[in-house]
Amino acid sequence: MKTHHLRNKLCDKSILLAIWFAVCVFGLAVSHARAQTPAVAEKKRLCVGPITANKSVSEKAAKNGQDGNLRQIIEGLDTTLIDQINATRKFELVARKSALKPLLDEQDFGASGNVDPATAAKAFKLAGAQYLVFTTITDFAMGNESVEFKGIGTTVSREAVRLGCSIQVYDTTTGKLIESARFRGQETKSSPEGNALADGATLTKISDKLAADILNRIVDVIYPAKVVSKLGTQITINRGDGAGVTVGQVWSVFALGEEITDPDTGDKLGRNEAEVGTIKIVRTTAKLSYGEAIEDNGITTGAVVRPKQVDATSTTEPGTDQSPKEKSISDKIKDGM
Repeated sequence: MKTHHLRNKLCDKSILLAIWFAVCVFGLAVSHARAQTPAVAEKKRLCVGPITANKSVSEKAAKNGQDGNLRQIIEGLDTTLIDQINATRKFELVARKSALKPLLDEQDFGASGNVDPATAAKAFKLAGAQYLVFTTITDFAMGNESVEFKGIGTTVSREAVRLGCSIQVYDTTTGKLIESARFRGQETKSSPEGNALADGATLTKISDKLAADILNRIVDVIYPAKVVSKLGTQITINRGDGAGVTVGQVWSVFALGEEITDPDTGDKLGRNEAEVGTIKIVRTTAKLSYGEAIEDNGITTGAVVRPKQVDATSTTEPGTDQSPKEKSISDKIKDGM
């Protein structure tokens, strides 16, 4: 009887141990599965601050009777920049007016550059933004003229616009300025004398161009373009046509090395880079672009890609050659008139 009772106890204990062991194994399996499951990447939340003009730029435009053109530039650049950022599908745009109004009422944030990081971070967090971009118009000039080409018996009307702006990108979690850059552009449009130039066409063109330049810098700072797939000589990058990638562009590929830390401040300065190849874009989609490797010295997934830098060259419209002694409206705009 005692032997039978002992045997039952041992059996019950064995069952409990088996159950405990099974639970532990199951728990470890679940933990391992969770660890192996990749985290779902969230879009960065971005707030695009209102575009402003420096006081001197506004005063000069008003004096020259071009304040309406300056307003058109500001409105066009604002709308185009937001549209282009949204088209990248990389950011979640958050409302800006309610969160930024107290800060903007307190000071001309974009133009002054006098930012209290603590105040800025607090204001931006109200909108749930991780990053904030401010754009300031720092230069604006516009002129018109009639040019006669006696050799072909034609007179044309020419309009030129010069525009400069700066951007500041802030990390709202710290209020720190993480990027500051300047952009300049100049556009010229001509039409036969007597035919009115397309209303605002030159202003629209330069706004579109600068918006694209600003967008590319923002994306490069927050989301550096990378190689996401390699199949033979076909290289796929995580940047689509909405981010300014076009067929025919040549991009350099960089392998990333160790992270570099400033020995004085402890700030993370970036990572070592080595150029390992060059690709030419042959096809684009909304989210991806496909390139053909021109040079491959070790291109792998995860490598950073950037458009290859080329020297800017000026072009002259057909039939509009002018004597080098005569200063065109484009030259006057370039020199500040």
